[in-house]
Amino acid sequence: MRDLLAHADLAGYAGQFVWLELSYDEEGNRAFLTKYGANATPTFFLLDPRDQNVIAMQTGVMSLQELTQFLDRGVAARAQAPADAALSRADTLLAEHPADAAKAYQEALKAAAAHWPQRELAEASLVQALQNNHQWQRCAETAVAEAAPMKRDVIFARTVVAGMWCVASVDPSPWADAALAKLKPMTEEALAMPTTVRDHRDAIYRTLMLISVNRNDTSAAAGYGDHWLAELDAITPHSDDERSALDIARVENIQAYGDPKHILPALIESERVMPNNYIASLRVAQMESAAKNHDAAIAACDRGLARNPGAGSRAWLLLIKAGALKDEGKTAEYRHVLEEALGAAREIPSPGHRDMNVSMIQKMLKEPTDKK
Repeated sequence: MRDLLAHADLAGYAGQFVWLELSYDEEGNRAFLTKYGANATPTFFLLDPRDQNVIAMQTGVMSLQELTQFLDRGVAARAQAPADAALSRADTLLAEHPADAAKAYQEALKAAAAHWPQRELAEASLVQALQNNHQWQRCAETAVAEAAPMKRDVIFARTVVAGMWCVASVDPSPWADAALAKLKPMTEEALAMPTTVRDHRDAIYRTLMLISVNRNDTSAAAGYGDHWLAELDAITPHSDDERSALDIARVENIQAYGDPKHILPALIESERVMPNNYIASLRVAQMESAAKNHDAAIAACDRGLARNPGAGSRAWLLLIKAGALKDEGKTAEYRHVLEEALGAAREIPSPGHRDMNVSMIQKMLKEPTDKK
C-alpha cells in the first residue's frame, strides 16, 4: 500500500486533505488508536476537521480506484444525504461495534435512492461488518446475494473475500456448502480480474486452501498453494515494502497448508537484502520454527530483536523464540523469554492487541512445563 501511495497521482486532491501516517507500534500513538478503534493494519480514516469525527473508515489494502472513491467520500461529506450519513455512522462503528455497524449499513441501504453511487460500497461493508461480528452464515449468504449482481471490480472482489472468510471460519455444513458452491465461481472471476489487488488474491487462495483442508481435500489445498506461490515467485519486488508483502503472503500460504522448506530460500534472501528489517528476520524465524529447525529459529529471532522492533513485533519475536526453546526442552530459558515477551506485550499501543497478547502470555506462563 505504501508503494501505491508513493506513486499514485493524487494531484486532484491537493489542498483538500492533511495526510497523516501513524505507526501501529509507537507508544505515542496509543491515544489515537484507542479513540478510533484501529485494531488492524492498514486502517484508513477520513476525519472531519471541525469535530474530528470519522467521515469514512476502511481496513485493508486498497486499489487506486478504491482509494480515490474513498477520498471522494471525504470531499462530498459536507452535504450528506441521509444514506451517506448512515454510511459514515456505520464506518465509525465498524471497528469496535460491528453488530451496530451492520444495522447502520442496512439503514443506509434502505434510505438510499435506487441509483445511489455508494450502494455497492455499503453492501460490501455490510458483509464485512457481519464477518467482524462472527455472523458466519448471514455473512456468507449476504455475500452471495450482494456480490452476484455487482459490477466486476474491486468492491466485488472485496465482497467475495469476506464471504469466503465466513465459509472458511466454520466446519462443513449444508448452509456453508451451499454458499461455497455459489461463491467459488465468483472467486475464479475475481482471480481473473486485473483489478483484484494482491491482498485479495492472497485471501482468496488462502480461503480456498483452508476450506479444502477442512474438507480433507489436501490435494486441492496443495494445488491452490502451489499456484499462488508460483505467482508470488514470478513477481520482481521493486521496493523493500513490496518484498515484505510478498514474504507475508508466502508465510500465510504455508500456514494454511504446505511445507515451510519450500519458501525458506526466498525468506532468507529477503533477510540478506534487507539487513535492518526485523520483519524479514521474523518471517525466517516463523518458518524455521515450523520446519523444526529450532536453533536456526532462535538465531533468526535474535537477529530480529537486535533490529529495534516495536513492542508488538518484539513480543512476537520473543514468543517464536520461546516456542523454539520449549521444543528443545529448555524449560528455564523458555519461561525467561516468555517473561520478556509479557513485558513487551504490555507496551503495545493498541488496547485490543495489547490485552489479547498479555492474556495469552499470562496463560502460557501459568501452564506447567516439564523439566528436562
